This record gives sequence, C-alpha cells and structure tokens, in this order.
Amino acid sequence: FSEPSESTGPVTVKDDVDAPRIMMDVKFRDVVVVKAGEILKINADIAGRPSPVVSWTKDGKEIEEKARVEIVSTDHTTAITVKDCIRRDSGQYVLTLQNVAGTRSLAVNCKVLDRPGPPAGPLEITGLTAEKCHLSWGPPQENGGAEIDHYIVEKRETSRIAWTLCESEHPTTSCKVTKLLRGNEYIFRVMGVNKYGVGEPLESHAVKAQDPFTIPSPPTSLEITSVTKDSMTLCWA
Repeated sequence: FSEPSESTGPVTVKDDVDAPRIMMDVKFRDVVVVKAGEILKINADIAGRPSPVVSWTKDGKEIEEKARVEIVSTDHTTAITVKDCIRRDSGQYVLTLQNVAGTRSLAVNCKVLDRPGPPAGPLEITGLTAEKCHLSWGPPQENGGAEIDHYIVEKRETSRIAWTLCESEHPTTSCKVTKLLRGNEYIFRVMGVNKYGVGEPLESHAVKAQDPFTIPSPPTSLEITSVTKDSMTLCWA
C-alpha cells in the first residue's frame, strides 16, 4: 500500500438540484388572439431537478379540467388546451413550476373574439303614448373584442311570438319607436352588432301602448241658482 493521498476536506452530501425553467415560444409573449369556437393551446418545454410540480391558473384561480379544458404534462413538457372557446376564456393564463430549488412562473394573456354580450340594462322606456315611445340603454360591458358597429331594435306584442324590426342599423344607444297600436302590450329588445356577429339581446319589461292621460270623470254637485225669467246660474264641483 502506498502512502494516502491528500485529504479532500469535509464534503456535505446533498442532491444535485436545478431550479425550474420554462421555455415557451416567442408568440406567447404577445396577446394570444382566437375566435370564439376555435381552439386555444398554450404549451411549453419545462426543466428542473427534481422534476417540478406543474400547475396552471387563470386570473388567479386554479384551472380545473372539464369537458372543454385539458391539461397534459410530462417531465419535459406541459400544455393546456381549451376547445370551443367562449368570451369567458379570455384572461391571463399562468404556468407555475415548483421544486425544492425554487419556483418559476410565466403568464400568457389570451383574448377571445366573439359577438357582443347584451347591452347594459335596464332598457328604459320613456315618453310612452298610444302610438310611440322612446328607448334608451347602455353599451355592452363585453364588446367581444371588437367595436360595436350598430344596434338592432325590435318589438313584440306580448300576445305574439314573432319579433318585428324597428331599427336594423341604429348608431346610438337611444331611439324612438313609432307605429304602436293603441291598447296593445309590447316588449322591446336591443342587440349590439360587431364584425363577429349579432350579440345577445337586452329585453324590456312589458308596457301597454296608451296615453299617459285619460278623459276626466264627470263633474259633481250640479246646482241651479238665481233663476230669473231670462237667465239662471249653474254651479258645480
């Protein structure tokens, strides 16, 4: 046996660890835009030692897998797929990796383009008479990701099923409706239109087409006083 080598000195035994890393396509740095009904897919390569725990959140809440949402993760990749996108799928998706060496997160903003939501209610009815009225409403809180081009205004007699067009391309959030039939009861509705289609309707309560005034009831306490041969005085309440 030879003489012993130089000592290494004390060595602390520990696992070889690496902090998590996320590698994502450059296209996810911008807002990801999809049309309603299409598929949204966000994927990434992941690394870390030991293999990090993967979690996906949207707008701060953990994403649950359901019929339209699928999350698939391996030791080296992760992907979230949202099928048949709707407006509510817009928002910020955050991928988070965690292991003993640390935590890493990356956010992806998504925008789903769709038809508008309903105009902001209530649908106010003012100036009601037997022949006409005035409607007013607010712009939709959800415009579907595109500017509102115009509004469609319709009316329906409560005794009927079919809606009748009042305005097909109305530019503002108020309009006058004419040609009402005296005594009929009506419901009105308004829909916003953007380049992706006609939005959801906002309906009014039912109103009867009648004037805000009526003929008076008959006078009362009619009395005749001060009768002479060629005149008399009438008094009433």
